[in-house]
Amino acid sequence: MVGTGNDSQKQLLSIICNFAIEKSEGVTLRKQIETLKSELSVANAELEKAKCCKELVEQELKGFELLLVLSEASVQTLEERVSLIHNDMSVVEFDSETLKVHIMK
Repeated sequence: MVGTGNDSQKQLLSIICNFAIEKSEGVTLRKQIETLKSELSVANAELEKAKCCKELVEQELKGFELLLVLSEASVQTLEERVSLIHNDMSVVEFDSETLKVHIMK
């Protein structure tokens, strides 16, 4: 029976040790959870900031696309004006040549 008391004490000590280890692991896990929560919060804040930046860039891109369309329309208008001016110059040149021919006669 003396051996049984010893075994009981060993079991009790083992249970106490296991409890202490589990409690320590629980504290460690709680600290890890808090750290992960903090990291998640930072990551979420960075994600929101990135979303805002993306929105701003998309708006700027739309603005630049509009400017491009307006610039292309302006270039097309200027090209048409240049073409009309060239046509007018050709008419004036032709009229000038015609006048020269009539004057020479």
